[in-house]
Amino acid sequence: MKYTGKILSAILSGAFFCTSVAASNCSSEIYRRYNPDECSTQNKKSKTSLATTAAISGGTIAAIGATIALLGASDGNGGDNDTHSAHPTMQTYDMVGGDVDYVKLSAATQTETYIKNQQQYDEIRLAYSLARGYTGLGSKIAVFDSSTDTWHGRNVAYLSSGQIAPNADVNTYAIANKNGEFISFKEIGQTIADAQPAHIYNFSWSANGTYATQVKSRKHLEQITDKNFINALSNAATNNDAIFVWAAGNDYYTQSSALSAIPLHVPETDGHFVNVVAWDNQTNKLAEFSNACGITKNYCITAPGTDLQNANNTSTLNGTSFAAPIVSAAIAVIREAFPYMHATEITNLLFATARDIGDAGIDEIYGHGMLDLERATRPVGAQLVPISETTSTPLTTARVSGTIAHNIKSQNIKFAFVDDFGRAFDTSLNKNISIKNRSIGFEKLRDNSDRQMQIGNIEFGFKTSEILNADGILQNDNQNLISFIGINEKKQIGNISLSANATFGVMNPTPAPQSMISRFSNIYTTSISFNAKYGDFGIFFGTPDTIISGNMNLNSPTGRTNNGDYIFKTHNINLNSRPSIEYGISYKFMTAAFVDNPYGRDEVYVLAKTKLSF
Repeated sequence: MKYTGKILSAILSGAFFCTSVAASNCSSEIYRRYNPDECSTQNKKSKTSLATTAAISGGTIAAIGATIALLGASDGNGGDNDTHSAHPTMQTYDMVGGDVDYVKLSAATQTETYIKNQQQYDEIRLAYSLARGYTGLGSKIAVFDSSTDTWHGRNVAYLSSGQIAPNADVNTYAIANKNGEFISFKEIGQTIADAQPAHIYNFSWSANGTYATQVKSRKHLEQITDKNFINALSNAATNNDAIFVWAAGNDYYTQSSALSAIPLHVPETDGHFVNVVAWDNQTNKLAEFSNACGITKNYCITAPGTDLQNANNTSTLNGTSFAAPIVSAAIAVIREAFPYMHATEITNLLFATARDIGDAGIDEIYGHGMLDLERATRPVGAQLVPISETTSTPLTTARVSGTIAHNIKSQNIKFAFVDDFGRAFDTSLNKNISIKNRSIGFEKLRDNSDRQMQIGNIEFGFKTSEILNADGILQNDNQNLISFIGINEKKQIGNISLSANATFGVMNPTPAPQSMISRFSNIYTTSISFNAKYGDFGIFFGTPDTIISGNMNLNSPTGRTNNGDYIFKTHNINLNSRPSIEYGISYKFMTAAFVDNPYGRDEVYVLAKTKLSF
């Protein structure tokens, strides 16, 4: 059985009282409990509860005694280190922008700091965010706790970055002295107001002995704490876009502590608040000491909170005190990866990607479920490609002609897509292109001679071609029309008719509105064919329409700025291409041919084309 922290101060009927504490030496049970590194013995498995709670009667607040308590409980002896071989806990995901390989996962789990808390880190699937390169860089975490000279404050600060977010900037603000005596709520509010603005505020303490269900209004919160304290939180949420991470409490109760109810009565903090309950990795359920989410379930999450090793492997950490900074560090990771996300987007992402445990859906024990850094750092929901600041198109594999595919792939273009939360992920355009055969046979079947004219051996007119055919994110006008002029020479040798044809054409294709292609230049084409015919039989070979000059601009999104603006890069794609070679035979109105395509699959076609008269 774990025990709650020491009762440090009390508010009763609006009057502030200070509880006396023992001297700063190991003869004090309280001092030994919060300074195990200095003291060799501790009273274990005891539960302390000194809170005084007055009744709420008839809907009228008579009085509520709210005591501030650190929410860590320590086993103190350190326990055995888990040094067995570490392995990734889940299979890798084969998906654009989010997949990591086994080698990276294994490397992430083999460090000494990972192994000592491996079971807990595997529970939140930390290896994936590490393998994806996220370390909390650029995120500021403010820890409001006892000073780092104390066991509690030191270990909360350590877990606020630690292995999860080692590059996060963590600052601790002492709101309790070395003996564990808390300053007043009014002074805590002033400390919050005076602190340097941070992205994440960690609170591993709460109002002991009072619960979220007992809080009735903002005014009530101000009575059991202080108006200055509530205003400081409100201002940090409104002005700093801060996220508050709060420990639910260690009272073995079905409801979280009173301060966990802040978003229910201070609406401007809604979306800026995460309540944290503790998971026991040994029993695979809520830690025995941990309060449940209760009425805070819609903004509550679960994180490991038992048998954590401290920085020096000198003690074991148990309590919602230590589950909370794990969540704070996870938020720092998300902020580093997606710095343009606002607080409400981050908390919604955290909840949406939590792994469901307990009853299906959001429940009053585990809230949204277990913190999951694998899910939180890969795409969620629909994947869209930004075309402009206001336009996007679904990310689908583009089926394109071999000409476009070959010339684009030669540039190895990377681009970004966004998920349901607007987060940008990199992927390769090459992986999102498949070659669609040009279908020379169908082009010939659709050819309309009514659009051709001939004067002597000069012919000119219009014809359609699939040489630039594309769909999906590279969609353009599929009716690519070629204006052409050509020379047709004929010669008769006995019963054999010989002919040769050469054409020169111009195309003016247009990209679709929701295409990454932003423009085409004029596209110039040429074709050559040679034919020999004897009676009803004929043979031919040649090169179908081939691009000899032209280019297109591809406007690819590459990410987002810290302000959330999309970044685009223009690629100029030269469309000059090698020709296909066509070999064929004909009999009357039947034609069969083989097309040797330099890009994509070769083609064999048989067609029948004639005119019927009635």
